[in-house]
Amino acid sequence: MVKVRFAPSPTGNLHIGSVRTALFNYLFARHHGGQFVLRIEDTDQERSKQEYTDDILAGLDWLGIRSDEPLVYQNSRRELHLGYIDKLLKESRAYPDPEGSAAVFFRVPTSGTTVIADLVKGEISFQNKDFKDQVIRKSDGSVTYNFAVVLDDALMGITHIIRGEDHISNTPKQIFLYEALGFELPKFAHIPMILGPDRSKLSKRHGATSINEYRRSGFLPEAIVNYLALLGWTPADGKELMDMTELCAKFDLDRVSKSNSIFDVEKLRWMNTQKLKSISAETLQKAYPDIDLEIIKVIKDDIVLLNDIPEKAVVFTQEEIVYTDEQKEELKADSAQKVFHEIDAKLGDIYQGSIEERYTKAQALIDSVVQSTGFKKGQVFHPLRVALTAQKSGPGLKFLLVLLGQEKVKERLKNALGC
Repeated sequence: MVKVRFAPSPTGNLHIGSVRTALFNYLFARHHGGQFVLRIEDTDQERSKQEYTDDILAGLDWLGIRSDEPLVYQNSRRELHLGYIDKLLKESRAYPDPEGSAAVFFRVPTSGTTVIADLVKGEISFQNKDFKDQVIRKSDGSVTYNFAVVLDDALMGITHIIRGEDHISNTPKQIFLYEALGFELPKFAHIPMILGPDRSKLSKRHGATSINEYRRSGFLPEAIVNYLALLGWTPADGKELMDMTELCAKFDLDRVSKSNSIFDVEKLRWMNTQKLKSISAETLQKAYPDIDLEIIKVIKDDIVLLNDIPEKAVVFTQEEIVYTDEQKEELKADSAQKVFHEIDAKLGDIYQGSIEERYTKAQALIDSVVQSTGFKKGQVFHPLRVALTAQKSGPGLKFLLVLLGQEKVKERLKNALGC
């Protein structure tokens, strides 16, 4: 059975590149009916922080990437690791530091070739003579990354190691250890890097902030997952918008690109917009229960981020508006004043019936004013919008007339007539 792992070090927050690696592992496991497990590689106790572990776990849980087994902390397996180092010492596959420290060195092969049959990159060859004996226990008594990761992957039954191509140089060193310890080799897949738009290493200036920062900014987990799945992988049908279930059904390593991917925050924002449009207003209201459901229905197709909802809704919810001097001059125009009088005189007729009936009546009122005044639509629409919102654009006028309510509309028309 396929079994993969995501094994982050808790020395920093969870970022885009790491999430993409976790996601590819998760999708691969689900596609093949296998298991996905999570291991925290905290052997570097000096740099490992609980706050980073918490950030990693919270981010993955939010995205729906969850382990099929209890969480494993690598450092809790220290005694197990040290036992295998003793085994290598007894077999003369490793030797103590000649200078007398607690360090232990592993003897690497001095001849021959090590070949990786990489599932993404293809065959990669290394000359063994190019490697030096490697430290497997440091002078402070702690085990090194390459030793601990090999032992844990082997003993946990990991069948496929899917990780960033920046780990390729570690792979032959780990293969030496697999062979020396008598473990079966897993299959390796090194996925391409994610670069910024300028093709440099992804950094904060490109948007490579903590995944939980994206959450706080109003991105949806569905958008993050969908977008990152397409960074370096393309489904056979070329489809872009997919949920986790569809991604799991379609994902496999044979369509993962060998080339680096470009992170485009604007494409992510577009995808977030599409996901928001597919979510019901009732669901969105759960994030902002104080905002009227009808308001959310009106603005939902114009929001890019979840956090945009209060900003877009303010046109309906603010108690007072302030006109600029320029707007006051516009509102004083005879044509504008005539529009306000006409609307005010017939306003009460629209506030009866269902919400849809009110919208229909409000639109009919606006159309009748255009007809009765003989003005162009812009001469009616623009001053009316300014009078009601002090804005140049926004929701449709019929929605403003109905959702602002009769009292507020009359008050604002009165203010506009008094300019």
